Amino acid sequence: TAAGAREFATADGIDGALVGGASLKTEEFGAIVRAFA
Repeated sequence: TAAGAREFATADGIDGALVGGASLKTEEFGAIVRAFA
């Protein structure tokens, strides 16, 4: 989820994520991408 991605993106040593099913939901995917931007 986008909320989980924000927390995950701030962890040391994390450079990205395997999004999975959220990539099919435009708003959710966008929020995940923004968390890592």
